[in-house]
Amino acid sequence: MPNEFRLPPAVAEPDAEGFIVNWFKAEGQAVRAGELLLEVQFDKVSTEVYADADGVVQAILVPQGEMVKVGVPLCLIGDAGDAGPAGTGTAPAAPKETPAPPEQPTREVRATPAARRIARELGVDIAGVRGSGPEGRITEDDVRGAAASGRRMPLSPAQKATGARMLASLRETAQLTLGREVDVTALTALREALKQSGSPVSLSDLLHRAVVLALQELPRMQGVLDNDAVVLPEGINLGFAVARGDDLLVPVIRQADQLDLAALAAERQRLTAAVRAGRPVDYVGATFTVTNLGVQGVDFFTPVLNPPQPAILGVGRVLERAAFVRGEVRPVKVITLSLTVDHRLINGAPAAAFLGRIADRLSSPTGWVNRA
Repeated sequence: MPNEFRLPPAVAEPDAEGFIVNWFKAEGQAVRAGELLLEVQFDKVSTEVYADADGVVQAILVPQGEMVKVGVPLCLIGDAGDAGPAGTGTAPAAPKETPAPPEQPTREVRATPAARRIARELGVDIAGVRGSGPEGRITEDDVRGAAASGRRMPLSPAQKATGARMLASLRETAQLTLGREVDVTALTALREALKQSGSPVSLSDLLHRAVVLALQELPRMQGVLDNDAVVLPEGINLGFAVARGDDLLVPVIRQADQLDLAALAAERQRLTAAVRAGRPVDYVGATFTVTNLGVQGVDFFTPVLNPPQPAILGVGRVLERAAFVRGEVRPVKVITLSLTVDHRLINGAPAAAFLGRIADRLSSPTGWVNRA
């Protein structure tokens, strides 16, 4: 008897709705426990889902591009001799006088991982691309050629779902973004000293620690709006953006307020490595998110909220410029922070105060870093 394989609760919040980006197994193919089975995207987070038992995929119940919720049966996995969803011991239906034409077999799309990634980026329906590789395998050049051919290309499921969720976020929340330039000359010097001493602590870790300390002082910055009240979560679960190819994933550092600077850095490194290697990572439950586009050369941007989180902090690149310091012109290093808040529960003044707490620590790091 085939078993229903359902989306594990750990991949998303109970009421979250995502879509199937890709199935890595077709009906009739064998699968082993722990083997990659499908990819599902919730909000901006793309999650790989692995089989929980050995068997054969008897039937795919939710095809690629369809929406899905946690707990919904995705496919049937059983032994090779198990019956499919229609083979439950019922008598076969009587044949019709005029038999229906046979169904055309589903075409298996053979494509390289790079080709699939480029197809998602360019909005190319990969099923309609003719492959030039071995055995008709679709290559990256094939996808780029299809995109450049002037044909009308539909949005990919990822583009449609992400766009819909970002539009919903902007429509359903009152988003306000504040920006502030911060002198990080001392912070970068301290980071260099830590590096010379063999410490793995990065600028991101120092920033994360400053954010956590500010959240402890102003906990309303991670409060959740519940009708006419604000619910403050217990502890701080810090989400941080990690790029993997063209995907932007947000793993979560659980109970970040219970970690010192070294432990915070170690957990950030562990999660980053797991995300980039495609290993299972917890992406749900963040109470505050930091997204850094400085590594892509961006100076300032307006990050979009990921409800129910009421705030998100954007970080720009480190720039060197001349500034007046105690009456003299000196070179300084600065970054721009951009804080987006939900104005329904966080007004401009407390948002500015929170940004100020972070800025003060980043510009004068010695004391709190030594105690971290």
